[in-house]
Amino acid sequence: MEIFSSFFQWVLLVLIAFALVPYLTAWVTSKIGHFSKEMLVNNLGPNSQLVIGGLGVIIHEFGHAFFALLFRHHVDRVQLLNIHYANTGTLGSVEHSWNQRSLYQRLGNFFIGIAPYYMCSIVLLVLQKFLLNSNIDFSIFENADKIDFNLLNLGFMAVLDNLLSMYSHASWLFIILSIIVFTLIASTGYDLSVEDFHTVNQGVIPWVIVLIGITIICLIFQQQSFLTMAVGVMIIFSIAFMIQAIVYICFSLIVIRILSLL
Repeated sequence: MEIFSSFFQWVLLVLIAFALVPYLTAWVTSKIGHFSKEMLVNNLGPNSQLVIGGLGVIIHEFGHAFFALLFRHHVDRVQLLNIHYANTGTLGSVEHSWNQRSLYQRLGNFFIGIAPYYMCSIVLLVLQKFLLNSNIDFSIFENADKIDFNLLNLGFMAVLDNLLSMYSHASWLFIILSIIVFTLIASTGYDLSVEDFHTVNQGVIPWVIVLIGITIICLIFQQQSFLTMAVGVMIIFSIAFMIQAIVYICFSLIVIRILSLL
């Protein structure tokens, strides 16, 4: 009985870390990102979505296209930035199709729909590293053998320390440059549409099946330490990306407001 209890606990942890947490953090960030785009349009006009938010749109659509190709979907059309958006109502688009009998292609929908959230976050994290020489230390997970509050708390503290100190070692030139670039991305890049979440939902069940299978294999080969590290890093990374995104979206809201007063 104890074996079954331990198995279900691991399955639950993996599903929470790799399915529920990414979904919820992307959803929360998307709601705030949508507000940012609305504020951009209301304060600076519809064309500001291209002039100021164009980079964010390009990264957003590139994320969809990249993961569509990664999961072997047939990509029919990619439009990273639609300068004639007034005629179609879309700033960019990726049209793709997949084989319904392929588990790999079906679970790919989960990642394709949610891709802009992670793509924008990764780009911002890389820019943060090169512009501000700031990064997050996840070495605390290397020798961990279980997930507990203390471990997650250490991870959260690492994220908060990174956010609080990211401007401490940078020059004013790079600080100003980073805020401008972050605004160009965060003002539009995080806004996931209803269609994006519909795509995510189509991949949820296949992804859950695969996660359960991976968990079973890891437990058979007694790879609990690997699962611990993977679950911990995924939870922290997802929440770190959400916090990072919210901070940068707030930067963009401030910049948009300042520009509207000029």
